[in-house]
Amino acid sequence: MLRVPFDIDIVVETHPPTLPQPIHPPHPPSASNTTTTTTTTTTTTPSPPPPLHPLPWNAYLSLRKTRRRYNLASSLLSSLLTTAGGVSALATLNLEQVNVFGLDPFLVLAALTAGSGAVGWLLGPFVGNAVFGVAHRRVGGQIAEKERDFYRRIKKHRVDPSGGSSANPVPDYYGEKIGSVKEYRNWMKDQRAFNKRRLNFL
Repeated sequence: MLRVPFDIDIVVETHPPTLPQPIHPPHPPSASNTTTTTTTTTTTTPSPPPPLHPLPWNAYLSLRKTRRRYNLASSLLSSLLTTAGGVSALATLNLEQVNVFGLDPFLVLAALTAGSGAVGWLLGPFVGNAVFGVAHRRVGGQIAEKERDFYRRIKKHRVDPSGGSSANPVPDYYGEKIGSVKEYRNWMKDQRAFNKRRLNFL
């Protein structure tokens, strides 16, 4: 039996106990890896208002007559206001100071009062037309269109005023009295009757 000349040392390697690894929370995704979702919002444009119905001739002529009433009322009101303002201003003057070309002071004051009223009367239609335009602004464009067509017809069919006389007066040269289609037809008859009478006088 052979002897082993050297001893066999058995080395047992002992490892230190391993600690459990900490659990790290997941990192937030970086900006390069995130996918952005854009939501597109569709804006609905409001639909245009429905078109207005064409303005009939009778409605236009009725509005035309209403506009004349607006002008008359505004002329009366503005004339009263300017007359009252003129009278209050003239009341502060001394009669001895009112000396115009040697005329009587009372005549001068009366003329100035009448002039202030005339100024208000002339300013009335401007105010009346403005108020009428605001009150009927929805059909303002159609009124203007009918106005052009109406005056084109009046200019075409009205008579020559040079043939007028006391026995054969000119019938409503500007068509101011026309307030309906029926009155327009009567106006046309008056124009024909005027021309007929003028030819008979010749």
